[in-house]
Amino acid sequence: MRVFSVAIGVGVLAALLAGCSATGGAGASVAGGTGGTIEGPTWRLTSLVQGGKATDVPAGVVVDARFSNGRVAGSGGCNVYNATAVITGATIKVGPVASTAMACPAPASDVEAAYLATLPNAATFTATADAVTIFDAAGTMILKYAAGATNPLEGEWVVTGYNNGKQAVVSPVAGTTLTAVFTADSVSGDGGCNAYNGGYTLDGTKVTVGPLASTQKACEQAIMDQETEFLTALQTPAMVEVSGANVTLRDSSGAMLVTLAPKP
Repeated sequence: MRVFSVAIGVGVLAALLAGCSATGGAGASVAGGTGGTIEGPTWRLTSLVQGGKATDVPAGVVVDARFSNGRVAGSGGCNVYNATAVITGATIKVGPVASTAMACPAPASDVEAAYLATLPNAATFTATADAVTIFDAAGTMILKYAAGATNPLEGEWVVTGYNNGKQAVVSPVAGTTLTAVFTADSVSGDGGCNAYNGGYTLDGTKVTVGPLASTQKACEQAIMDQETEFLTALQTPAMVEVSGANVTLRDSSGAMLVTLAPKP
């Protein structure tokens, strides 16, 4: 009888352990992802599952995600979104998603609706230096991202707004175009009246521009004032924030300094 009792005890213990693993208790295995470093970089969505089928993101639609400090934020292809994102090992739990409500045409609107509906289904992930794959609770791939640009500033930009130094971000004066062209270590462009150029340094997401030199052509006073305000904002030490195809420079308090959109 004693041997029989021990055998029953071992069987019960095995059953309890199996039940614990199946219900996600301590030591439970997680289907799908294997973890990795997901926080920090900006990830650009390359495909997502729609109707049970993996679909590539159409050309010209930019959807991205940045995981940091227990949150995920980015561009859904049209609007800016954010949500809580609790990451533990290879698991990820995304809370309800909040976003702005700007209307956009298809296909960006269709991709955004599908993406924002899919993101809260995230359960596990696999992250490498080049890509992130997110899986649902069944271990099925639902989202794939590629690493964003190492230097998001490089390229040709049109300035859509700048801080005028009076606690306001304003659009360029009607009839003027402000531009910025960033290479690996220099920036140049049109200040609305004069051409400017100089160097810059990028350390992670921290950027310092200048000093800048410019030509000395005279223009109308309003345009000259705009140029001075824009170049002052551009040369204020800033943090680089990427949202979809656009870039925003913010000061240490989070205030906007310059907003940039890709040059058509």
